[in-house]
Amino acid sequence: MADIDQQILDQNPWWKNPETIGNDPHIVALQSHPFSWDPPVEDAIPLETGSIHTLRGPRQTGKTTTAKRLIRSLLRNGNKRVLYFSFDLHKGPEIISDVIRRAKELHPQSEGPWYLFLDEITSLADWAKGIKYVWDQGTVRNDLVLVTGSSAHGLKRGSEQLPGRRGEGKDFLHLPMSFRDFCINASDIELPAETIRLEEIFESSGHELIRELNLRSTDLRKSFHEYLHVGGFPGAVSSWKTHGEYPGDIARTLWSIVANDVAKSGRDQTSALKLLEEVGISLGSFLKWSGAAKAMDVKKPDTAREYVHLLSESFMLMTVYFWDMSGKGFQPRKRRKVYYMDPLIAHVASEMIHGARSPDLDSLRENAVAIGLYRSGVEALAQASPIPGCMGYWRSRDDREIDFVLPPETSGIRNKALAVESKGDNQTQISNARKAIRQVFGRGVIATKSEFAWDADIPAIPSPVFLAAIEERPRRTALSL
Repeated sequence: MADIDQQILDQNPWWKNPETIGNDPHIVALQSHPFSWDPPVEDAIPLETGSIHTLRGPRQTGKTTTAKRLIRSLLRNGNKRVLYFSFDLHKGPEIISDVIRRAKELHPQSEGPWYLFLDEITSLADWAKGIKYVWDQGTVRNDLVLVTGSSAHGLKRGSEQLPGRRGEGKDFLHLPMSFRDFCINASDIELPAETIRLEEIFESSGHELIRELNLRSTDLRKSFHEYLHVGGFPGAVSSWKTHGEYPGDIARTLWSIVANDVAKSGRDQTSALKLLEEVGISLGSFLKWSGAAKAMDVKKPDTAREYVHLLSESFMLMTVYFWDMSGKGFQPRKRRKVYYMDPLIAHVASEMIHGARSPDLDSLRENAVAIGLYRSGVEALAQASPIPGCMGYWRSRDDREIDFVLPPETSGIRNKALAVESKGDNQTQISNARKAIRQVFGRGVIATKSEFAWDADIPAIPSPVFLAAIEERPRRTALSL
């Protein structure tokens, strides 16, 4: 117990002096960045007691830093009962009860609501049992609890074991920097403060914002080209801003962390890396399980499928399923398309495998559109399973295809799906895409390379302009409790 006591005291120096939060390594590193970024999720998390929130997202996106920023805000507002604890070095769920109980015994002013930040809790086996125990015992009923993790699977599985034990708790997503935030914070482009929901593109306010952003299209296109190579991970953006070079070292660091997680799950690191390369080869097209399995040197196509699901739940990939217009919804047996969660991930294989190449720019542009739609229009936590709240693609029997479809429950348009097609600037291709969308969906967006052509129902909008306009959605659909 003495060891736990010391860990609690070491990780919470602000119990003695609230000003010490300014010396926290994460806060110090934040202040040394050559850019300023306020992750949207920070303002989205309500710090109201009586709740258990989850915060998840890819490794290296700044979840711990965001937790420390929230702690700093609480301390500045005079709150004293604030606990932070990282579970990276622990294994069993019983440690949760031990830490919370001892913290409340050690603190000189323990009576009253607490703010408990339990970091990387998915590193604990059966962590939900620990949370369930302290909730049932009444230990945290009046507290704010924020649990974080880097896997949608770990937090989802745990949260499903907490029926009625989260109070007003919500689920939040912490992703790398969006293209819009990259423009503002990394490229120093001044953009209008307002953003729009996807369905608002067809309203006068959306039309006006799109036109205003299109006036900045030259700067946005330049920033977009940089974003496709740098991505939004804070370390990569910081390296690029400091050295003006592609952050290959950050890509390698990211992979070393992810590879460790892959190994912990019982999978092979080399096979997972080969899968990332194969995703790049097929980017924008269907990923064939047989081809992926061969590239990964695994025997069964189903094994490749399992790896894709694992990396999708770890927020490295996005799996896009066929969506049936006849009312059958997502069809998991149909072919799937797989995208990267961030542009930097698209370059990991070329950094780690001799002779591997990054995807071409047109494919990366389509991938960026997929990322933007996931951030803005998808309600599900991870784009990993064919469940309500995800986006899909559509393909007809005569091989007409729409890259992305947001079903009615996600699109925000009453009883209508929203179609989004990624195209270049070829006028014939744009015209054909508009015709297909009009015939099947009625409304949609064509995300082009640079062509801007307004249509009341199916506007052609340069991809950088489109992505700079749409809002972020850090709060996601509540888990099945």
